[in-house]
Amino acid sequence: MIILQHPKESLHAKNTVRLLSLALANITVLKGKKAGDFIELEQFLAADPKPTAVFYPAEQSTELSLEAENTSARIKRAIFIDASWKQAYGIWQNNAWLNRYPFYKLPLHQSGQYTIRSSDLEYSFSTLEAVAYTLESVEQLDPAPLLSLLNTFTSQWQRFLPRRD
Repeated sequence: MIILQHPKESLHAKNTVRLLSLALANITVLKGKKAGDFIELEQFLAADPKPTAVFYPAEQSTELSLEAENTSARIKRAIFIDASWKQAYGIWQNNAWLNRYPFYKLPLHQSGQYTIRSSDLEYSFSTLEAVAYTLESVEQLDPAPLLSLLNTFTSQWQRFLPRRD
């Protein structure tokens, strides 16, 4: 699992990639924005052509589902973009090499649980949620442990947020 993380997101106290890094063993987090920031990754992926997919809700993205046949055979490496929506769009636009790989998005029947940072976009998931649901679809792994971690994290943050009465 590869996460392209915007440098500002890595400094954000509410970023969920920090939790993913503690919970998962096979994760690589690379910070950057432009193609030059990820040149070593681009070269590595080109030299080691395992089936790779980008998880980002671009217009050409295929909806990922639990029923998708052979999804795990088609995806051996997953790339996620961790940033605000505007920053994530910028990373995608500045890294045309990502378009060499198929794009996937999570189904709309899934709903984001990450309430301490909100978005009006329909495909609005924290990176942790996106990884959890992708692991469920591709590897048939139970997302509950990661989602429980997120719920605990969110509950802790809720104590510091103003009440909405």
